[in-house]
Amino acid sequence: MSSEGFERTEPRTGLIALLGGATVIVLVLIIAGIEGYYDHVRDQQIFVKQLLPVSEDLQALRAREAAQLHSYQYIDRAKGTVRLPIERAMDLVIKEAYEKK
Repeated sequence: MSSEGFERTEPRTGLIALLGGATVIVLVLIIAGIEGYYDHVRDQQIFVKQLLPVSEDLQALRAREAAQLHSYQYIDRAKGTVRLPIERAMDLVIKEAYEKK
């Protein structure tokens, strides 16, 4: 053995490259996982804070539309135009179609 003060063997470049590549792949996977988790949590919070609560105006609109869909009402008394409940209108359309066959 000589007394030169340094090691004469070559470094294992293949192993170093493999470990470096594996480290980069693991870091990319970790970053992608954290980003996916962040996006999921953000979407959940948006849903809870903005999309889930139903405003009173929207509830009133839906109630008014439901009342119109399920009740009779004169549209024009002079002409005899009447709004029918949706269920009755569908029954009449089915009956009319059946009679034409």
